[in-house]
Amino acid sequence: MEFAVGTFLALAALAVSWVALVWQKRGGTSKRLHYTAYYELLTLQRGEDAIDSLINGPVSVNLEPSGQRLIMPLVFELRFANTGVAPITKDDFSSPLTIRFGSHCNFMGGSMEVNRGSIAEFFGDNPFEIDQGCLRINPFLMNPGDEVTLSGILNGPVDDDGIEVSGRIAGVETFGRLKPKDSGIRLKMHVRSMLFERVEDWPATGRIEAKVLVIQKFLPLGDIAPGATEGHFSTRLNGAPVREMHGLTFMFNAHSDGTADLNDGSITFETTDSSLLHCDVRLDGTELSEQRARHFVTWNDKKATIRSRRIGRNQDLVVQFITEGAVEDLRITRQPTSITDVQIMRSQVAEDPLGRNLLDMQPRFLLFSQRAHRNFHMHMPRIKRLMERGREIKRRMLHGE
Repeated sequence: MEFAVGTFLALAALAVSWVALVWQKRGGTSKRLHYTAYYELLTLQRGEDAIDSLINGPVSVNLEPSGQRLIMPLVFELRFANTGVAPITKDDFSSPLTIRFGSHCNFMGGSMEVNRGSIAEFFGDNPFEIDQGCLRINPFLMNPGDEVTLSGILNGPVDDDGIEVSGRIAGVETFGRLKPKDSGIRLKMHVRSMLFERVEDWPATGRIEAKVLVIQKFLPLGDIAPGATEGHFSTRLNGAPVREMHGLTFMFNAHSDGTADLNDGSITFETTDSSLLHCDVRLDGTELSEQRARHFVTWNDKKATIRSRRIGRNQDLVVQFITEGAVEDLRITRQPTSITDVQIMRSQVAEDPLGRNLLDMQPRFLLFSQRAHRNFHMHMPRIKRLMERGREIKRRMLHGE
């Protein structure tokens, strides 16, 4: 009898807990709102100099039409969803829904998407209020399964706790943040020879090893904030707007001393579809003055000639251009014998750089309400004791003890 009672209690407790778990995972009878947020620095340049270059360097991101220079442009994407089974109505809100970015971070603009219907059906007219460090959304109807995605550009550092959503909503038992799975921007790198089609044809390394790197300066604005393509933001060089800004870098490393043959000393690169706008030259990591740089490089908007013979043994010469366009048609029109091959590397931002980091907004085990989570773990020791007691009684019966 004792065994039967213990087994019944254990099974009943397990059944109740299992039903509670399934019910909670499906949303239960309560209302729930969950969100996830992800943000990245707009420029693909990273490291300690990234922000300084945007503030003091020739390249900038500007808010239009005012031309305001953004000191720390960030791109972000935020998604929130009704993960319960009951609708959240306007009357359920005791205050606007607040999206906090940081005390020194401001929302500059962007776009919003909904998973069904239209923006007007969700929010009506003038639903937003922009304040210092936050964006407020006026009360709105959100049915079960509704999702809202907000993306755009921020200016300034996000708080250490990240982007947070807060508010008081009647009946919302759980209001929590889901963290993204990954961080960082993925780049695809394509490498090929500018002179040879097959590896078998590659010659031995010449006196000078040459490489070319083409990389986007910024994440594509059109993918993150569609309004940016309509003139709300601009990327500039020395105050002049530049679209499709790229970095074009030529890297040379000399393995031996230069030649005395003046006709064998320069390599020339040309482009037709893009423009070379700005040039910086470094020799062994030291930036050269404009006058000294001309000793190595001459260039105009379509052509760059680099006097490679002037690079001494074991010296590294790096010539960095800012371009308008991706220089897809870059070609070599003059080549010295000291350079037997030129490797070109092109980077490409992986599709949907922010959206890929957003979790699938479906209820998971971690969406247990605090009450259910507490009750589940409070009863678990008792359930374990009952199960152990049942196993002990069964063992004694089988062994005739």
